[in-house]
Amino acid sequence: MSMLTHPVSRGQATVRGLLAAVLGLVLVAWPHITIGTVVVLFAVYCVADAVTVTRAAFADGATRGDRVLLGIRAVIEFGAAMTAIVWPGITASALTVVVGLYAITAGGLELAGYGRLAKIGVKASGWLIAGGIASIVAGLLLVFWPGIGAVTLAVIFGAYLVVYGAVAMLAALVTPHGEPVAA
Repeated sequence: MSMLTHPVSRGQATVRGLLAAVLGLVLVAWPHITIGTVVVLFAVYCVADAVTVTRAAFADGATRGDRVLLGIRAVIEFGAAMTAIVWPGITASALTVVVGLYAITAGGLELAGYGRLAKIGVKASGWLIAGGIASIVAGLLLVFWPGIGAVTLAVIFGAYLVVYGAVAMLAALVTPHGEPVAA
């Protein structure tokens, strides 16, 4: 069961909120470094996974079909890594859309979680709705305006994380001791 569909403790909500807020502040303070790092880490991941998949393709017991599919996957991953290195701007723009879709999905799940909490009898607060709406708004901005650039992505997503973290910590603060937090 997801953290979005069951209540969490005050401590869990506080830690989650604090981590989100700190990461958000880092994104806002150093957007150029953050985006560059993400693109490089993406390239490194793709190369590492391509090597792992290639090894699996030549492992004992792999069928011919498995080898072909794993080989295609390795070529695509290596190509993605090279694209990220040669054209980091395009890679950052694509990542902007992916992060936007993630934020929309997470916000939708938070809003759905609000309904599930109500069904199981947990007094859910409006903080879960506020967090879900913030996620969806940030995601829509990133998806519909990916050309705003990767730096803007870092700033928008960082601001969202700061707000989300503050909302989670505030929800933990106002929740009575012993009761679950609905954020």
